[in-house]
Amino acid sequence: MNLKKGDEVVIISGADKGKQAKIVAVLTKENRVVLEGEGLRMNKHHEKPSNSNPDGGIVDKPVKVDASNVMLVVGKQKQRTRVGYKTVTKESKKKNAPAVTRKVRVAVKTKEELD
Repeated sequence: MNLKKGDEVVIISGADKGKQAKIVAVLTKENRVVLEGEGLRMNKHHEKPSNSNPDGGIVDKPVKVDASNVMLVVGKQKQRTRVGYKTVTKESKKKNAPAVTRKVRVAVKTKEELD
C-alpha cells in the first residue's frame, strides 16, 4: 500500500466523493484507511460502560474506507495524483563510506518527492 498515516487524500468514490481528509490509520491487512475530516460519514457504535467511558452509550467512530477509493493530494494546487517509487542514491560526506540508496515515494503528476 502506498499511503501513510498523515497523508492528505481526496475521496474519489462513494458517499463522501470529492471530500478531502487526513489519514489517521492505515490497515494494511484489510487494505483500508481510517480518515479524519469535516463532514465525513461516521459509524454509530454502541459501547458498554468502562473506566474511560463510564456512561457507555452510542459513540460516533470514523468509517474505514477502501484504499482504492482515495487518492493522494499534493502541492500548493492540491492536485490529485498517483504514487510512484524511485531509488535515490546519496553520496556520503565521510571518506571511504558507501553511498546510501533508498526507495522514495514520488507524486506521479508533479514528480515531487513525498518522503
